[in-house]
Amino acid sequence: MLELYYASGSLCSQKVKLVLAEKNLDWTGHLLNLLTFENLQPAYMKLNPKGVVPTLGHAGQVITDSAVIIQYLDEQFPHFPLTPTALESQAKMQRWIDLQNQFPMREVMYGNYRGLDGWVLRRSVRIKQKLLPQLIQTHPDLRTQYAAKLADVKQWNATVQDRQAIARINEKIEPMLTQLETQLVQTEWLCGTTYSLADVVWTAVLNRLEELKFDSLWADTRPRLNAYINRLKARPSFKAAIQADAMPLPMLLAGLRRTLLSL
Repeated sequence: MLELYYASGSLCSQKVKLVLAEKNLDWTGHLLNLLTFENLQPAYMKLNPKGVVPTLGHAGQVITDSAVIIQYLDEQFPHFPLTPTALESQAKMQRWIDLQNQFPMREVMYGNYRGLDGWVLRRSVRIKQKLLPQLIQTHPDLRTQYAAKLADVKQWNATVQDRQAIARINEKIEPMLTQLETQLVQTEWLCGTTYSLADVVWTAVLNRLEELKFDSLWADTRPRLNAYINRLKARPSFKAAIQADAMPLPMLLAGLRRTLLSL
C-alpha cells in the first residue's frame, strides 16, 4: 500500500501526486493542514524529521524528499515509465530536476503572493518562529529536529520579509525560463520525445509561477514555453493532481482561525 502524507497547495506534494496520477496508482492519503502546523506535531516530526511534506510510506519504507519519492515511484512501478531509457537523456532529466530543486520556490511563493493569501502565508511563518521554541521545550526528545527547523524558519522569515531579497530572487526567474525555451525549441518535452519526471516537476513549478502572475514572462515572448505549458495542463494528471488540489473548507477555516488568533 502507498501512503502519502501531503498538504493542499504544497508544490512538492503536487509533484508526487502528478506521478501517482500518471501511473494510475492507488494510494491512501493523509492530508495535513500546514496552517494549523500539523506538520510540526511530534508524531509527524518522528516520521519526517524536517517537518515538511510530502512523506511517502511504502513496503515498510519512509521516504521524505519529493525528488527522491518520484524517482522511487518510477523505479518501483515501471509501467508508464517516466525515465528515459538512454543514459544521456537520463542525465539530462536529472539536470532539469536539479535546476528546479535548487531554485528557492518557497521564498518565491511566500514573497510574491499578494492580498489575504500573502498575508496569511507570511504570518504563518512568523507564527512558526514563535511556536518552535515552545516545541523544543515541551518535546526534548525531538530537540535536534525542532532546533534545525527553527533555524530554517528564521532564515525563511527573514527572506520573505525582505522585499529587496525577494526582488533579487525574482530576477533569476527569467533566465531560468530562457533555458526552458531554448530546450523546447529543440524537443517537445524536456528530455526529448517523451514526457518524463523532469516534465513532472516543471508542471508544478510553472503552474505556480502562473498563479503568481509571472506568466507575462512567457505569454508573448516565449512561444515554445507557452505551448509546452498548455500541453502540460492538458494532461489528465494535471486535473487530478493540481486542479483538484483545493483545501477542504473546514481545514481552511481552521487554518485562518489559527493564523488570525496567534501572535
